[in-house]
Amino acid sequence: MATRPDYIAPQDLKFANVNPDPEFSPEHNQRVIEKTIKENEKLVRARNRDAEEGNKERINALSTYLRSISTGGKSTDREKFFGKKYLAYLRGSEVMQRIKGELELQGRNGQAFRIVPSENAKREVRKLTMRGGE
Repeated sequence: MATRPDYIAPQDLKFANVNPDPEFSPEHNQRVIEKTIKENEKLVRARNRDAEEGNKERINALSTYLRSISTGGKSTDREKFFGKKYLAYLRGSEVMQRIKGELELQGRNGQAFRIVPSENAKREVRKLTMRGGE
């Protein structure tokens, strides 16, 4: 049986508001929905752009490495190709970007605000700190 938007099942009548809100405006409701969708799409585009900027260096390093392998480079070992320090830098920048993403959110008004670090983020920072001392 196809559903009808104007039909209310008898068992749901106790939840249905028989007298609708006199100030409800379908046009205003539609405008609010469209505005919310537009703001969300803008926020998603900004996040994707920021993530792309952060990943650009790692993507360039990977493409250089793969190009070297495909053209018959001397070494396929990534540690020899990049060196330990640069690999650690690339990995560290990835982890730091992820941690920063967990610590900072952007509100609807475009303002960024900080949140309390999660236990997972604190563990990651401790691990990074311990590795840096080695």
